[in-house]
Amino acid sequence: MSMPAFLPAGPGLSLRPWRSRDARELIDAYRDPLLRKFTRTWPEDEAGARAWLAREEAGARDGSRYSFAVELAAQAPDGTGPAPSGVRDPAATGLLAGCVVLKAFPPEDRPARTDTAEVGYWTTPSVRGRGLAGRAVLALADWAFTALPALTRLELLHQVDNEPSCRVAEKAGFPHHETLAPQPPMFPLPGHVHVRPRPGA
Repeated sequence: MSMPAFLPAGPGLSLRPWRSRDARELIDAYRDPLLRKFTRTWPEDEAGARAWLAREEAGARDGSRYSFAVELAAQAPDGTGPAPSGVRDPAATGLLAGCVVLKAFPPEDRPARTDTAEVGYWTTPSVRGRGLAGRAVLALADWAFTALPALTRLELLHQVDNEPSCRVAEKAGFPHHETLAPQPPMFPLPGHVHVRPRPGA
């Protein structure tokens, strides 16, 4: 399945596939200590960024993960504010605001299932607290249920100390479903599982 070139996520916000020219912004984003706290690996330099981007592209080809850059639009032509999403040129470049990704469960983590996928996300420090993460996750979820008819539910997981992710999940229609036991050393604290079932299911 091919990824769309452009997904609107409300006024001034859109999702798009990653591009090679995103490497520098990607490195800058991962310098954030909070992002590093809640992610396993990150690119440290240009080579690492290229490898990261290649992994995301390969995941889309084999259907294991669909990763989108979250882009905040540039100013509208009249300079009054962000251009409304959906009317911009999909090839235009705005501000990298984060990432959303749809992941098939790898067998080593959870039993392999074609009816369930996991949603992950992160945002850059400059855009946090503006409700953009919830809008991006919602746009990804809506696309996933449309593009993958076999999906019956989506899950969003986070550690209990990541309270902002709880709020993002709830705003995007992922209520709390269960609490997972710690799995040290990788996951030293309990985790929350938020679930969004297929609409109408």
